[in-house]
Amino acid sequence: MQEAETNRRQLLSWTLWSSLIGFLWPRSSEAANGGPPGVGGAPMSPQVAGTYLATVLHQGFPPALALITLTADGSFISNDTSDHGAGGTVTRDGPVHGTWKRTGPNQIAARTLYFAFDPAGIPIWIARTTGRFNFDNGFNSGTGTLTVERFKMNQDPLDPRQAPSDSLSATITARRITVP
Repeated sequence: MQEAETNRRQLLSWTLWSSLIGFLWPRSSEAANGGPPGVGGAPMSPQVAGTYLATVLHQGFPPALALITLTADGSFISNDTSDHGAGGTVTRDGPVHGTWKRTGPNQIAARTLYFAFDPAGIPIWIARTTGRFNFDNGFNSGTGTLTVERFKMNQDPLDPRQAPSDSLSATITARRITVP
């Protein structure tokens, strides 16, 4: 029972970070170099690039706060308040890494990955998050949805033929961090 609660919490944490990262991190270098529109944030990378404070609401879990950094080159990095076992989870999550791309005038999609570890530091699963995010016209805030899927360590989360062990859904709201 406690292991299931820990796994849920880790999945929640991974989902939060992965989704945020995937939604918010642009690829401005590709946009500046005329890269393909399906890769990176082209052409809205400069508007999206930055760091965001987000609230993630996973099904069946308390709200989690996350920091998400979206780079101008389309990278996504994040972490959240449940990464180190908050709320009684047994697993610990590593940083969330991924990428994002433009899907509409003020919209991005993201895909991220992160590892979960048992208390002894042994990796137990890898999570893949897929999310969509809609920004306001100033690209200072927005909302989105994400799906977190967990895979066994012997599975390839980038292979579409691999079936996840389980999944959960979440919603995200985020605000850009600015210098006063």
